[in-house]
Parts: sequence; C-alpha cells; structure tokens
Amino acid sequence: MKKIITAVLILLSAYSLAQTPEPAPRVTYDTIPAPPDTLAINAARKGHFVFFDFGGGLNNVSFKVEDTCAKKSPGFGITARFGYRYFFAPNWGIGVGLNYSTYQGITTINFVNEAKNEIDTAAKYVPGHEDGLGYDYTSSFNDLKERITVSAIEIPIGLYYQQALGSKFRLGAGVHISMTQILTKKFKSVSGALTNSAVYTTVNLPVSNLPDYGFTSFSNLKGTPALKTTTIGLGGELSLHYALTSKLDITFNLSGSYRLGDIKKRNDSKLWNNLDTGYTSSAYAGITQTQLSKNVNLVNVGASVGLRYRLAKKPQPQIIERILPPIDTLVVDIDTTDNFFNRNADDFGVNILPMGYTFVNSGLDMTKELERKKVGDPIGVPIHFALNSDQLADTSHTLMDTVVTFLKKNPDVIKMEVSAHTDNIGSDAYNLDLSKRRARTVVNYLINQGVEPERLEPIGYGESRPLNDNSTEAMRDINRRVEFVILALDDSKRNNNEQPNDQ
Repeated sequence: MKKIITAVLILLSAYSLAQTPEPAPRVTYDTIPAPPDTLAINAARKGHFVFFDFGGGLNNVSFKVEDTCAKKSPGFGITARFGYRYFFAPNWGIGVGLNYSTYQGITTINFVNEAKNEIDTAAKYVPGHEDGLGYDYTSSFNDLKERITVSAIEIPIGLYYQQALGSKFRLGAGVHISMTQILTKKFKSVSGALTNSAVYTTVNLPVSNLPDYGFTSFSNLKGTPALKTTTIGLGGELSLHYALTSKLDITFNLSGSYRLGDIKKRNDSKLWNNLDTGYTSSAYAGITQTQLSKNVNLVNVGASVGLRYRLAKKPQPQIIERILPPIDTLVVDIDTTDNFFNRNADDFGVNILPMGYTFVNSGLDMTKELERKKVGDPIGVPIHFALNSDQLADTSHTLMDTVVTFLKKNPDVIKMEVSAHTDNIGSDAYNLDLSKRRARTVVNYLINQGVEPERLEPIGYGESRPLNDNSTEAMRDINRRVEFVILALDDSKRNNNEQPNDQ
C-alpha cells in the first residue's frame, strides 16, 4: 500500500511541475557602442559633400581678329564656386554647382575705315545739288584700346573622382557639362581715339573738325555688344585636398571650361558707320560686332582655394533587448564580506544578488526590519532604465516599492540621498545630465508613493564614480546603477520597537 501511495504522490508531483508555467521573461536593454571610425583622415569616403572656393585666372572673352587691323590681349577675371557632391562609392561621385565668373577681353585697334562715293543727302541747299553732295569718308582708329567685360552664371553637372594621397592629402579630379547664362556685357574704350574726316569731292571741300557733324575725334566709346545670352560648355578640374579633420578639407583647385558655339549676334561690314546714327559716337558698336572678328566665346582657366565639408551624422550607439532570467531566481550570499564592494555584510544584513540583472545588487534585503543603521550606509537595489532614457522600466516598480516600505517603517531616516550613476558610453556632459534626470525620476516615484519630499535628495554623478574600469559590457552593466545612501537620522522619530542606532 505504501508503495502505491508513494507512486501516486510522485506522479502528482511530476504533473504539478509539468503544469507550472514558466515565469514571464524579463527584458533589459544593452548598449552596443557605435563602431569607431577606422578610416585614415585622408581616406576617400562615401557620402554627401558641400564646398565653396574663390579664385581667378585667365577668364577671357575670346575671339579671332585680323592681325592687320587689331591686336588681341588676354583678359582676366574672378570666379566663385559653390556646389554639392555625392560620392556613391569611396572614389566616384556626381555633383552639381553654381559658379559666378567675370570675363574680360582687350583689343588694340589700328585701322582705317574708308567709305568712297557716299552721298550727303542733307546738303540739298547747295544750288545744282538738290540730290545731295558726294563725298569720301575716312575713319581712322589710332591705338584705340577697347575693353569688353562680361559676367555670367554657370551651372555645371559632372562626374568626379577622389583618391587618398600621402598622410593628409587627397587628390580629386572631375569633368562636367554646363549651362552658362550671361548676366551683363559691355564695351568701353580706355585709351587711343577714333578720328573721322571727309572730302566733299563735288565741291572739293575737306572736312575734319566739325564736331556737330561727326567730323572729329572720339575717345570715350562705350556701349553694349550684341552677344547671345546662353551657351553650353565643357569643363574639368584638378584639386588637392588637405584634410583638417575627417569632415573638413582645405582645397586647392585648377579648373577650366570652354563654351561651345559662337555667341556673336551681329556681323557689320564697318567698324564705324556715321550714316546710320546721324554723326554720333554710337555708330561704333564694338569690334566683336564686325566682320573683323569671329568665333566670339568665353574661356576660363584659373586657380582657386576653398573649403569642402562632409555632411555626416555622428554615429549613435545601438540599443538591443536582452532577455533576463525570471526575477524569482535569487542567490543568497551570506558571506561575512562583500569583496566587490569592500563592505562588511554584517552592517547591512543579507546581500541579495538577483541573477541576470544588468548590475550586481549588493545591499539590504529591505523586506526585513533593520537591526542597525548608520549614517552613510548605502542601500543598493537594482533600479533599471531603458538605455539613454530616464523612464523607469516596469521591472523596477516592485523594487521601488520595497524602498517605499523601508522608508515608511523607518521614519528616523530623515534624509536619504538618491544617487544615479552611468557607464562611460557617451560624453561626460550627456551622462551627467542623464544621471540627474534618472535620480529625479526615482525621487518623483517615491514621492508619488507617499514619501515626504524633504527626506529625499536626488544627485546625479554621471560616469564619475564607476565601480570598475568599464572595460567590458558586463562591467558597464555594474556601473549603471541607482544607490540610496542614508544622510541623516533622528532618534526621536525611531519606531518604539527599534533599538538605538549604532552611530
């Protein structure tokens, strides 16, 4: 009979164990630090870049002119460039920009423009010449130096290459196609003169100094040449980058572009035509408007210096969930010395170590009455927060309620410090602020549960008081903690069933 009863009890026990549900898993949060930037400072990197540079060079209003009538000199100008580039691979990228440039061309003209057998229709008052007087007209250009200036906006779109070179240098190159929009254009004579004279052949009368009729010298010729306002161009660049940081470079650039097509609109036969405009200087429209010049274009080759900046966010630590063992799995440590904290366990009662917490709890079992309390005694409990958050995890509420019970049963603890600590992940300033917010969160919870505010003092220490060197994730888990330290006791408020405190 005993054997049967024993067998039944064993079966019932086995069934009961089989039906007992496993404790619900607990979740904590671990930090995976952002991977360090292992690339060299001069490395060719993928990503988004913006740049600005300024310089100048041979920015020339280019055209061909007959050597027998004029001499062409190169012109110079300035260029300012701003742009964006996206490197889809470490070495290759695409980009777009906005460039502003000024161009200049200087031409010295020595030329005689003659008009034979012209008719002055205004001379009808001469008897017998009611249809006008015949004359020969001469325009003499004597070292007339004409300056043409143009300003333009260019929008280049291109393909670009970069390559590390030396310890802090990077080589860059690129080609582009561009749309150019001319903003302003003008010409002006800066020296020399144009002299006009005539001989009325019918009456054999030379005329050379009649300003009212245009027979005089002109030295201040100016106007707006007739040029097309849009053109397409091709260009390229070669640059050397000096890396100040992994994001910021100083750049030294050589660049050039050539516009396709002739931007000339007029093609007059004469440099001067007094008959068109009534003997005024506006009859001169500039050398680019005549048959003496051809293939008018904008060409620039120059150098510039500037800055390039890489747009990139600071890498952030990753947050991952980790399943902890059930909370009722406890190991009771009754050793006389807590070696890790170097505290005498007899001063604090029994040390409870909840397995699987993100840091070791070495402190009081506050579900029991204290036999002794001392000012400065730390009371450690595993208070948990989500990573980078000041919100209490749900698993911490029960333990916080234990602190509430302790304070209510021990009214003689009139001041207690609530100190929060972090590991060394993140900046000092951020960790200090985070610890202060966490300490305030814990204090607010205790106050909401009925603890008097004047008994609590929240303090955040950030990462300044680690329990170890933070060299492993397990050690960082230990350093992320909240501690409660007794600051002051008042024996007059001690419960009647307590013994005097050992001060």
